[in-house]
Amino acid sequence: MVQQLSIGKQIKVARQEQRLSQAEFANKCRLNIRTIQRIENDEVTPRLYTLRILSEVLGVRLIENDNSDSDSDQMKKIMLVFEKRKRIRFFTFGVVVVLLASTLLLLFSGIPKRIWAPFIYLFFFADLILIGLTWRCPGCNSLLGDVFNIRYCSKCGLKFYDD
Repeated sequence: MVQQLSIGKQIKVARQEQRLSQAEFANKCRLNIRTIQRIENDEVTPRLYTLRILSEVLGVRLIENDNSDSDSDQMKKIMLVFEKRKRIRFFTFGVVVVLLASTLLLLFSGIPKRIWAPFIYLFFFADLILIGLTWRCPGCNSLLGDVFNIRYCSKCGLKFYDD
């Protein structure tokens, strides 16, 4: 009976066949070397997007039985989270614009600043926290880069839009 290797062992064997060190492999995958070590030692099971990156870099197929239905379900869930966070971000950007406009109106209205300023500052602070919490990759939860031109996560490579 042939024993099938775990995903971590498959990755390790494929990496060694290509004569890549863990550091070189991690650099090519744009992952942390500790992540590669943990995957190869079967300490963690890599997520779908990480498996895709690893298989693309190695040029091998890591999963023999094709679970495209479960893969697509997982991708659909990730994209739903991304779209939900995107709507929240657009709403919070709108709130920032409204707060800026109301600050200007209040500034020139003659109402003393000590009355309205603490509330405006509190809303700005809460809004910035909300933007920071929602501006994360739904796959790996790392902070995303450019606010207006995001196409994929630079850490895990998860694409948000089809080109």
